[in-house]
Amino acid sequence: MGAGQSSPVQGDQTITAPESSGTSVQFSPSLLDRLSHPLSSSSSSSSSSSSSSSSDETVRRRLAAESAHLRAQEAEILEKINAALEKENLDAEKKSSGSSTSSAVLERDIEEVREKIERIKAEREKKEGEGVRKAREGVVGCYKLHPDRPLDCWREVEAFKAEVGKLEQAFVKSLQ
Repeated sequence: MGAGQSSPVQGDQTITAPESSGTSVQFSPSLLDRLSHPLSSSSSSSSSSSSSSSSDETVRRRLAAESAHLRAQEAEILEKINAALEKENLDAEKKSSGSSTSSAVLERDIEEVREKIERIKAEREKKEGEGVRKAREGVVGCYKLHPDRPLDCWREVEAFKAEVGKLEQAFVKSLQ
């Protein structure tokens, strides 16, 4: 009968050896508790361990149920989001299919603007004359030859200004 109680249980009996002489021996609180209540310790430990394991099991079940509930809610929310996105995509496709005619109209308008720009360029070239065209080409050529020293092109710029001045005077005379 006493053999069951006298067998050592690992982890419960902790004794630390004194580091130097003159210090006292320290016992773990669980060992002191067993020594103070020798008869009730075996029955209370088994009942407390069974009650703690049943409460642990209850907590685990509750956590599993709550986790399953949260996963179901998450799946429901994801389904709603997917449905809303699909509806939005279908609406966008319907709108884009109706706008294909407007894209053709837009393309036609862009082409008309390009044609107008080409006509304006051609008219300007006719009006400006040969002298202005040559002077402009001289300025552009000089700038291309001296990209790091544009001030070297002052002669070409002055020639261009003179040609534009002649063209302006001719235009003013035509208005009078």
